[in-house]
Amino acid sequence: MTERAIFGRRYSSFQPANTEVYLLNGAGVSLTTPTTQSFIAGASLIQGEAVYVSGVFALPASSASGVAPTNYNVIGLTATAAAFSGTVPVVFDDIAVVSDANITADTTLIPGEYYFLSRYAGQITRYSTASGLITAASGSAALVAVGQALSTTELQVEIEAPIVLTD
Repeated sequence: MTERAIFGRRYSSFQPANTEVYLLNGAGVSLTTPTTQSFIAGASLIQGEAVYVSGVFALPASSASGVAPTNYNVIGLTATAAAFSGTVPVVFDDIAVVSDANITADTTLIPGEYYFLSRYAGQITRYSTASGLITAASGSAALVAVGQALSTTELQVEIEAPIVLTD
């Protein structure tokens, strides 16, 4: 049996009925998905800012009515602050620290509450706040679940697909 490596994976060969076949043997294959990845900041970003990606750039995400639908395709929250064109790690599926500057209509996260992408760039919000609900009438174009608050500053990031809102 011979082995080959291509695209970072190893394959083992065998010959049933005189035909050489290569099967992925699992060596070098990781079944875990990274929880954080770095991008280039397409704007000055603060820690815990909700972002979407355009090319290699991480930009503040928004669910506001009238923005391009790509703006509410949030991929995660920034792990650190970054200046324009600097490198910024983005948390996809882990715990992210969120400051009060990134929370719409509240000063801290409320443990146990689910948070959604806000219509304000880079911010998250609860579904129901003193200023109203997330609806098309409230100026939101989409409902995008971002995660659940674990504490007043930590959010378990669990991004879901956008639900487009209509009047």
